[in-house]
Amino acid sequence: MRVTNRIYTFLLVGFLMMGTARSQETTEGYTFSKEELAQLKLQKEKMDEWITVLETPGVRIEGSKMIFSDEAQKLISDHNYRISCYREAGYTFADVQVSLQNNELQKAFWQMINLYPDHKEEVLKYIYAYDNVLQTDKVVTAAFYTYGFFDPAITKIDNGRPDVYRPDLFEGHLKSTREIVSYILYFRKQKEQKQI
Repeated sequence: MRVTNRIYTFLLVGFLMMGTARSQETTEGYTFSKEELAQLKLQKEKMDEWITVLETPGVRIEGSKMIFSDEAQKLISDHNYRISCYREAGYTFADVQVSLQNNELQKAFWQMINLYPDHKEEVLKYIYAYDNVLQTDKVVTAAFYTYGFFDPAITKIDNGRPDVYRPDLFEGHLKSTREIVSYILYFRKQKEQKQI
């Protein structure tokens, strides 16, 4: 709900700014045309879809089924893509920057999970900076459950099925993910208390 309100506010401010410019030219009040309202609705739907994808873990269990997102399926089926997503030598903030520039937020958050706890303060600042727009606790969790399962250092893919052979590394990333999420929730609560 928080994100939806921010999106509406952002889009409404954009249209109002356009409307202010027009109303200054015509001295009449501004009203939205049907086309502008339709465009606004379409933009909101696309934004909602994008946020849903960001917040959806790549691997989820529903009943007795394991459900894989499109990104997870690509990591399973496309060996070259999978190799391109992971760095054996570890990640840098330059890798994070490239992922962010390519609008690959889940991948960037996975890279930051890997940089944590060695770069704890920087990682928390970067991730929390997005919390005004996204529910970053959900995106961090989704990033872990998307990229953690398919990291070649953790999992082998045999006949299209993931086989976790390094559960110790997986657990280490899960611990980092949980700690990052707990800090985000703490920072969010502190911010809300300051606003009261």
